[in-house]
Amino acid sequence: MKVSVKLKLYVLGLLLLISFVCTGILVEMGKFSEFDKWLSSFIHHKRSSYLTPIMKFFDFIGSTYCVIGICLAILFYLYFVTKRRFASVLFIVAMIGERLLSEGLKYLFSRSRPDGSHLVEVDKHSFPSQHAMNSFVLYGILLFLLWTHLKSNKIKAVFSLLASILILAMGFSRIYLGVHHPSDILGGYLISAFWFIVIMLYTVHYKEKNKMSN
Repeated sequence: MKVSVKLKLYVLGLLLLISFVCTGILVEMGKFSEFDKWLSSFIHHKRSSYLTPIMKFFDFIGSTYCVIGICLAILFYLYFVTKRRFASVLFIVAMIGERLLSEGLKYLFSRSRPDGSHLVEVDKHSFPSQHAMNSFVLYGILLFLLWTHLKSNKIKAVFSLLASILILAMGFSRIYLGVHHPSDILGGYLISAFWFIVIMLYTVHYKEKNKMSN
């Protein structure tokens, strides 16, 4: 018997949520401390005069103002150029939901930033990483919308690779700059992936409902 797409998404979403909850509990218990220190130290030893500006660039493109600018440009294209109304609404819900989720979880865990040198200015709390969440949801939802619109598998593969590189580079930059523990990045990726699955499930449900009504 063929397993439906919706069932696969439900199972994957549940696994991601459980993984995030377990990560959060372990963070609260201090079980990630040694791992965080080891990986952070390893990455900090890779700092160099040519790599630091690149990492600061990723900090900039993951900042609130830059993300808002990118989102507005994407919304303009979706709504006014391609006339994809549902995609526009989906994009807004995905990004606002991610922001609310990030702020709520940061307040809930209230984890302090790493000790040591911070190469960029930061405020508030550390877990989960908002930059990691921003990049995962922004480029993830953009990739999802492109996949439903593009026909060439080669172009899809190129965009998938680019999105993956951007998301991973953003996470790496936060550790490199000394403003996040590695487990903050892990937590950000897990909860963002869960939220992304929720968006995908809503899309599948919406399409099924429209097909039935037609």
